[in-house]
Amino acid sequence: MRHLFITRLYPLLYGLWLHRYLLVLPIIIMPFLMTIGGFLKTKYYYSETTILVQEAALLNPFLEDLSISMNLEQRIKALQVVIQSQSTLAIVIDELDLVPDKNPQKIKHVTAQLEKGITLDLTGNDLVQMSLVWQQPEQIPEILNILSRIFLEKLRAPGRASIDNSEVFLQKQLTTTQKDLELAESELATFKAENADNLPLLQGVNVDTSIKLLRKINESELALLHATSKRDSMYKTLINTNPVIGKLEQEIVMAEAELAILRASYTDQHSLIKNVLRRLERLKQERTRQVELQQSLSPDQINSLWQRLVNSTQDPENQTQPILLSQFETLQQAESEIDAINQELVLLKKQAANIIGKRVEFAELEKKLTSLERNYKVKSNIYNQLLERYEMARVTGHLGRFEEPDKLKIIDKPSVPNAPQNWPWWMNFLSGILFGAVIALFLVGISIIFDTRLYQSSHIRQLVSYPILVRIPYFSKEHEHG
Repeated sequence: MRHLFITRLYPLLYGLWLHRYLLVLPIIIMPFLMTIGGFLKTKYYYSETTILVQEAALLNPFLEDLSISMNLEQRIKALQVVIQSQSTLAIVIDELDLVPDKNPQKIKHVTAQLEKGITLDLTGNDLVQMSLVWQQPEQIPEILNILSRIFLEKLRAPGRASIDNSEVFLQKQLTTTQKDLELAESELATFKAENADNLPLLQGVNVDTSIKLLRKINESELALLHATSKRDSMYKTLINTNPVIGKLEQEIVMAEAELAILRASYTDQHSLIKNVLRRLERLKQERTRQVELQQSLSPDQINSLWQRLVNSTQDPENQTQPILLSQFETLQQAESEIDAINQELVLLKKQAANIIGKRVEFAELEKKLTSLERNYKVKSNIYNQLLERYEMARVTGHLGRFEEPDKLKIIDKPSVPNAPQNWPWWMNFLSGILFGAVIALFLVGISIIFDTRLYQSSHIRQLVSYPILVRIPYFSKEHEHG
């Protein structure tokens, strides 16, 4: 086994020995080159700063709804792009005057170096670490301070702008909505004033009034019917007791009494008795005619007749006068009662028609009133919601400004680095040895691969496919001449 290992290792060692100079020279030269290069290489310095982002209000159940989260975890990538953007780096270069002559090419070169050297990382949930690798150690704290300031401004900007814009927007909307609300209030008040007697609140009263009016109308119609019947009955009584017939009968009685007195003294052939008989006959004929005509007299004719009779009857000894006057007065009272009831009916029907008309108009008025009230309610709700949101935005803004000093803190300020980030000379030397060994092995391997000379009998045997019988040793020319 050992013999086999040595046999396998021998060609490799022999190849290394043949190329020993190519193997040793890189290992010797590269450490010195790396050490010299390390001394000549530009030195870079490193410094960092740490920013604490603590949102204490979000942990307070009383202030959680009023605080705006910065969403650091979601925004850290965008903030990295912003910090490394050319506009941000241009601000740093301009404020620190890193390129005094304002050469565009130099500005572009310095911007590229800054972009390459800046690193922004999120550690945990609330720690931001910003680091910088730069050639000038005294400039590093100033650059990091400016970048930290810009980072804090960009971190605060969305929340601050959101609150400020919300306050301005809500205030404008409040002013506009207040005008709309006042207009809706004015329209609703005007409509209620113009239709104060036909509002929905009065519909119950109108219904009750309508029912009462209908009841009164029915009662008045019944009273009118009763009064009319009473008057008609009185007319019939007056027709049956015709005052003319009564007067004729009275005169007939007086004539018969006078005839009886005259007959006591005279015979029927006496002229006085004949006169009384003729007058009595005429009176009876007239009474018969009046009885036949009494059924054809109208109430107006009877009334006119009674009026003339009353006006013509002025005899104090006439016993029928009080009766006639009493009947006439009763008839006149009945007529007056009927007229009063008719006037009352006209008034009640007019009031009922007015209420019915209002009830007919109520549907359209209710539709208009509902529309106005809905418009007012919507405007009022919008105004109240906007006012509430405006007050919430103001409180949120006050809270943000109140907690701003403690919300973002630079807990680790940048310092001027004392030592560069470059490797020390001994690390360059060791790395040169390692790098030289790698180069040497690579060169030796390439040389062995491309070397066409034969150094072993096994290679010759493989090429010619014949066995080797004799090996002739190598003799130098000096040995041959000797």
